[in-house]
Amino acid sequence: AVTCVAAGRGGDAQIVTSSVDGKIRTYDLRTAQIFTEDIIHPITSFSITTNDDVGASTTAASCLDGIIRLWRCGPSSAEKKMVRKLHSLHKSINHKVECAFTSNGEYLISGSECGAVAVYPVGSNLDGTSETSGGSEAALPVGMTLQRHTGPTCSVAACPQESRPWLIVSASYDGSAVVWSSRAQYDCLLD
Repeated sequence: AVTCVAAGRGGDAQIVTSSVDGKIRTYDLRTAQIFTEDIIHPITSFSITTNDDVGASTTAASCLDGIIRLWRCGPSSAEKKMVRKLHSLHKSINHKVECAFTSNGEYLISGSECGAVAVYPVGSNLDGTSETSGGSEAALPVGMTLQRHTGPTCSVAACPQESRPWLIVSASYDGSAVVWSSRAQYDCLLD
């Protein structure tokens, strides 16, 4: 079963899908090709962000094994490289939880079965590290959680305006939705 569908990155003639069989499929409508990334674990959500002007991007896939996998995709859909695995701030074993990049691509937000919203710094370079880390994943801060829901946080979204990357919204199985709109919270992530 398909769990998520999105348009291709940067206006390309692509449709991207994820499914419970653990695969992300990119359908290139111009060349009539299908590119498949086999994650193995059931995928509940994915998000794509464009990193630069040459068409490279980073994709994040939230899986039911509790890990969000990030990989770099080159200008061609066939060029892919796993860059990070995120799992320390969220839980995703029994429920579908979504993930999304902030509008500036520097953070990945994720729901969690514990009711939190996890905010992971993912950096801005193509290799998935921050520019100040010197290429070392360990130099990136762990991130933070935002807690307000009493049930599993199933859905997250970020404001598409690049001038307001700190504006995010989350929804929970408890029936609540929260708008996280504090610039101060975002500034804390940058320190």
